[in-house]
Amino acid sequence: MDTSAPSPSVRRKAGPRGLPVLGSFFPMLQEPLALANKLHAEYGDVSLVRVYGYPIAFLRNPVDVKRVLIDEPLVFPKPRIVNPFNGNGLTVSQGDVWKRQRHMVQPMFHKEKVRQWAGIFSDELSKGVRRWSDLGARGESFDMYTEAARLMFGVMWRTCFDETPREEFFASIMDAIDVFGRRRGPWGTLYFKLLPRLDPNPERIGTALWLINGWIYARLSRRRERGTQDGDITLLSALVEARARDTSEPMEDKQVRDEIVNLFGASFEMIATSLTWAVHACTQHPEVTRAIREEVRSVCGSEPPKYEDVAKLTYTNRVVQEINRLNPPAWTILRETAGEVEVGGVLLPKGTQLLMCPYAIHRHPDHWKDADTFDPDRFLPERMTGMHKCAYVPFGAGQRICVGQHMSQVDTVQTLATLLQQCDVEYLGKNPVEWQTRLTFVPKRGMPMRVSARKG
Repeated sequence: MDTSAPSPSVRRKAGPRGLPVLGSFFPMLQEPLALANKLHAEYGDVSLVRVYGYPIAFLRNPVDVKRVLIDEPLVFPKPRIVNPFNGNGLTVSQGDVWKRQRHMVQPMFHKEKVRQWAGIFSDELSKGVRRWSDLGARGESFDMYTEAARLMFGVMWRTCFDETPREEFFASIMDAIDVFGRRRGPWGTLYFKLLPRLDPNPERIGTALWLINGWIYARLSRRRERGTQDGDITLLSALVEARARDTSEPMEDKQVRDEIVNLFGASFEMIATSLTWAVHACTQHPEVTRAIREEVRSVCGSEPPKYEDVAKLTYTNRVVQEINRLNPPAWTILRETAGEVEVGGVLLPKGTQLLMCPYAIHRHPDHWKDADTFDPDRFLPERMTGMHKCAYVPFGAGQRICVGQHMSQVDTVQTLATLLQQCDVEYLGKNPVEWQTRLTFVPKRGMPMRVSARKG
């Protein structure tokens, strides 16, 4: 079996002791990915710290990642994550519940199903690019992440419910993302731990959940009342019609709700994040913008790129792959140890939380040459020959790999190609862009852009 674990005799020091009782509490709360990068630079591929006495290990070697995600999933299970927003949906469920739901949900994201939603995406994309151009014509700039999120929110709302969302829905969902995604600093965490009655978050969380649950359950109730209709391709109907493989039982309302939230949230925010970093990269590399435009012209002429064109846009696909290597939207893949186990020469106690950060994995010096350099052609087939299967994991790996990876790639490529075909894009911020980890890997102070329609 592919493993990097040496014998016990070479076990090594793997991390700092940290503060008494608190351990690495402060750097972990401040920015966990920055801590991971620092530890990997000092201690190598496996580092171990403690927070309040609980062990946390960071892994970056693709060999160890493969062992955890593919070779020995029972030794390194998905930990239980209690989150009122996600409930018990596919991204957080475990064991038999996860297996049942995975079997029911995965077919909904096969390529043919994504093709059925292509018209929705193209329509929303056309409206989005027109909105951005109109803002530019008025001399207005905007935050690329917010606008990419607005685009994908409209896409996913129509995909789920076959209706155009009102603007206040988008404002509410962005507030919910802020509630669930914003990580407090260490001092704020300690303060509200000591004085929980002063914490405003429980009320904000309750309001966000009330709104989101109201939206979903109202539409689910109407869908169950009217029954099946020909031509209904919504994700909501697909979930209602899905049946378990072993019992042929449908999902209960609570499970449908949880899956809608998980699939909706993961899809629209992951794609929005990829698109934000992709547009920024093109503003910094004019030669990449020119190459994408030439490819789009040769494949599509003057027509906007369609779903069927995406596979032919091979260079643009490589650009998006490289973006997802350098700026992977999902900043960590989380597992835990079912028992005491040695990984990479470090003995990890039972219950150790394992954080595998694609940002670090995608820069491993043994697997990526000039890892910090933006180079889409590193994804040419001949250059990827012999690459370790877990050296590139923007969507995870193994049995729990993201069901929406194809949809994410297609939508990001089509949006980037359409935007650059029709518009000039100017980045208005400072370089280098500072990042932060929230629910995804996002620009710390936004991504200010100005878009203008291309002449001719």
